[in-house]
Amino acid sequence: MIINIVSSDKRYFYLNKMLNDSGYCSKIASSEENVKCDFLILSVKNDLSEEELKRVLSGINEKTVILCGNDKRVNEFFSGKIINYAKGEEFLLANANLTAEATISYIHNITVSSVEGKRIFVSGYGRISKKLCHKLKGLGAFVFVYARRKEAQEQIIVDGYTYVPISFCKSCDIIINTVPSVIFTNDIISTISKDAEIIELASAPYGFENTDRVKFASGLPGRILPISAARVIFDTIVPYLSGKD
Repeated sequence: MIINIVSSDKRYFYLNKMLNDSGYCSKIASSEENVKCDFLILSVKNDLSEEELKRVLSGINEKTVILCGNDKRVNEFFSGKIINYAKGEEFLLANANLTAEATISYIHNITVSSVEGKRIFVSGYGRISKKLCHKLKGLGAFVFVYARRKEAQEQIIVDGYTYVPISFCKSCDIIINTVPSVIFTNDIISTISKDAEIIELASAPYGFENTDRVKFASGLPGRILPISAARVIFDTIVPYLSGKD
């Protein structure tokens, strides 16, 4: 069995090592190569350009199984078997937990101080936000959460956090967005203290109308916790490689 991995994301170099250490024949391949393989692994974000993706898939045998995190893009260029390994709930929860932990490390790096006692505003209340709020509160931060959906607003209160309107961000030291939709208008951004840190965790189109002050922190597990992130991917894809899923 030959496995090719096409990604420059650091976690995939560790994934490659884990696969080889477990007896698989795996290698990191560039988008320029056209090597025959049984399995082709692309990154969770599948951040290859359209030209790179077309080049990688142009010589792939239809019997090759593609493991990727963005199957819609791959479907445009490949008609064989495609498995989206990033959509399972177990993977999503594990990745959310790592993202939350890595976010706190990221905050430490940019503020050079503890989160204890800081007023932290989190927008959105999905998997990542829930994990992040739990960790921040455990470290002594004052956590304020905004969500658009009524069910989420109610859950925020049930989980022991303070639900606030989005305008409350002006009173906080750190603003973290997890909503992939523009919810922070220029009017709202203008009220945020110049000393506050603004962090974007969401994917495009992002949450801010004006991003001049925004620190983009996408892909944090791969940047800060690549070994742990690689282990999550490894545990997710091995059943597919062994034919157990």
